[in-house]
Amino acid sequence: MAKLDITNVPRELDEFIAASGNPRHRQIAEVVRRHYLLELTGHGDELFAEDMMAENPLYYMNINGLSITLRGTEEVRAFYESQHGVMLAATDVTQVVNDYGYWTECQFNWYLTGAALAAQGAEVSSPDATYIKKSWISMYWPFDDQARMRGEHIYEHLDVAEIIPIPPEDFITLEYAQKTLTPLLRALPVYTP
Repeated sequence: MAKLDITNVPRELDEFIAASGNPRHRQIAEVVRRHYLLELTGHGDELFAEDMMAENPLYYMNINGLSITLRGTEEVRAFYESQHGVMLAATDVTQVVNDYGYWTECQFNWYLTGAALAAQGAEVSSPDATYIKKSWISMYWPFDDQARMRGEHIYEHLDVAEIIPIPPEDFITLEYAQKTLTPLLRALPVYTP
């Protein structure tokens, strides 16, 4: 297995942005694109910029066998800080943008060490081994009237999750993501509702 493509999500959003004639839809796609790139390059603090995220975000997450609700900037920020350096590549992606927000359904391919998986309760051969945890995810991100994220609703279908050992050279690190994705970052366009 070779490294998976981590540029596909922003590339597909670029195609949507170029083809859309709706300014609100384009701005939502720009926010989602920037969010994805900031999250995977370790710039979590920038997710809370006033043109990206509304005040008092609300996250509903059913993931890793847990049902979690995050209320407000402090709780959401703490979550992102706990995820710093956790990498993923999305495959089999379907993305939809409309007036209400962003929907996607895709395969998340989490790049995790044996130690990280063991902390989630998985049995692993070694804490230093490298794995992909495949999870089928459905997400809805509602947006406010200023085209800012109001939160995320994330649902994992555990029945089809699987853990696959991979060689270390196929493991995507934060450093690799920064090198690959940082050149794709751009400022959000100014949006007037």
